[in-house]
Amino acid sequence: MARRRFDITSILVVLVAAFLLLDGILSFQGSTAGMSGLAHKISRSFGGEGNTVSIILAVAQISAGALLLLSRIVSIGTLDSILRVGLFLFWLAVMVMSLVLGGNIDRVTTLLWWKDLVWYTIILAILWKIKE
Repeated sequence: MARRRFDITSILVVLVAAFLLLDGILSFQGSTAGMSGLAHKISRSFGGEGNTVSIILAVAQISAGALLLLSRIVSIGTLDSILRVGLFLFWLAVMVMSLVLGGNIDRVTTLLWWKDLVWYTIILAILWKIKE
């Protein structure tokens, strides 16, 4: 009998896809938690009302999540590796924007800022693992 190997990468891909899909859907429902909250802050820092960036980010998240989920079911060729590298770079930009820009660098001494840093870094490590 063939012995099956436990593949954590497939589970991580599905979890990241679910996170992106759910967070994108929450953005359309007006949630200001997670990425949609970041989109509001970015848009308002440039003088906007927060809706345009939220919608763009929500569509990007839902598309990326759906493509990641689809990549587990069917082969999407080179788009798969481009998507994974793109997600890694996107998340790195999100980390910089949420932890450094918008006056958040002043909170470095608070425990909440360090907790956010750890949370973002865990997601970044998962994206690094699945891009291989």
